[in-house]
Amino acid sequence: MNSKKLILVFLVLLCVASIAFTKELVVWTWYGAELGQVLQELVKTDFTAKTGIEVDIQVVPIDDIMNKLLLSFIGGDAPDIVELYSNQVVELGIRGALLNLSEFDDIKSITDDLNPMLLPAIQYKSALFALPGEINWEWTYYRTDIFNEMGLEPPQTWDDIRELSIKLKARNMDTYYFYQGDGVNVGKLLPLVFQRGADIFNAEGTASNLDSPEAIAAFKELTALHTDYHLVLEDPVFGTFAGGQTPLQILQNWYYAGLEMTNPQLSGKWDIVLFPGTKQADGSLNRTNTGKMLTWSIVSSSNNKDDAWELMKWLGSTEFTTEFMQTSNRIHGNRIFFSNKSSIEYAPFPEEKLHLAKEALATCRMQTAVIGGHVANRYIDFAFNKVVIQGDNPEAAIRQAAKETTDEIQRKLKEFDRYIKTL
Repeated sequence: MNSKKLILVFLVLLCVASIAFTKELVVWTWYGAELGQVLQELVKTDFTAKTGIEVDIQVVPIDDIMNKLLLSFIGGDAPDIVELYSNQVVELGIRGALLNLSEFDDIKSITDDLNPMLLPAIQYKSALFALPGEINWEWTYYRTDIFNEMGLEPPQTWDDIRELSIKLKARNMDTYYFYQGDGVNVGKLLPLVFQRGADIFNAEGTASNLDSPEAIAAFKELTALHTDYHLVLEDPVFGTFAGGQTPLQILQNWYYAGLEMTNPQLSGKWDIVLFPGTKQADGSLNRTNTGKMLTWSIVSSSNNKDDAWELMKWLGSTEFTTEFMQTSNRIHGNRIFFSNKSSIEYAPFPEEKLHLAKEALATCRMQTAVIGGHVANRYIDFAFNKVVIQGDNPEAAIRQAAKETTDEIQRKLKEFDRYIKTL
């Protein structure tokens, strides 16, 4: 082979190597519009500038991501990193679509900065399939001007909620308890179960625990809030809070920014307190709440797992999350929060209220991931509707939900058995 051919072959090999070396990470995210621009700019000016790793950020609507991911995974063109809701993670991970992050040596240094009650939603046995990102928890909003005029104190316990609902109803005003996400009534029930030291599934994840004394008591308390104390089932939150028709509302944290932006005339006339708690035998107050959580996962088919892990760690870092929160707030007053304990110290939130955000994050517990559990949530909705709308017996309704949930879990465990054995 003459020297010209050798040079040509060398240049071709060099070109191929260069292309392989500069391969971009592909990230699917629901952050679009202004938030998407913020994310892309931070990735470019910080992460890529420091690491040399190029990133192609693609916006996919959150409601479409799971199905699109499965199709792209089967078709061989899946992204390297995907943003998912926490309740989508475990079943995708067990099917083999998501990488077990426990394989990375430095995983503990990342999880140590997280509220440990968030992790059961994204892990199964010893496998961890995602890292938490943006988070919404529940706390209580109330109209201070109305409470002051009526001589009322903000609620600290569920006993307070019941008492206040009676007093407000006497003045033709309502109380609203709402959870936004899949399984509205599951989200409302979970904290009442958690505050009793229980869960809605057994410890092995093989059956429902809804027929336990703690879960039955929690379900009776939840339904009684509506049947006996007449908390409203639906409410156009912003309008009724502003108009004073519903001056006491338990909502997720993002409503704080919504109330600020939609009702500036209420400035100084409303406030927040932590989620209502249940008194324990020792006199302490358990205020465990729940919420929704966005997460980041590495797709198992990625050919750039090490680079993807570097980006994952950066997305969960105090540096990124702090800048993302603060920039988002500067652009349009969107007070979002991330789940690591370090960055919340720098959240763009009123300084005098920041301690509430820290405590709310520290007491936020996500639904435990159980095979078939997410599908089985509908049985709690069925039981709730039987009691609140049809007037059925609450204990009978929740025991039936427990049986149907266990049946669903057992079916799913058989379906997923071949995947579970590989963990």
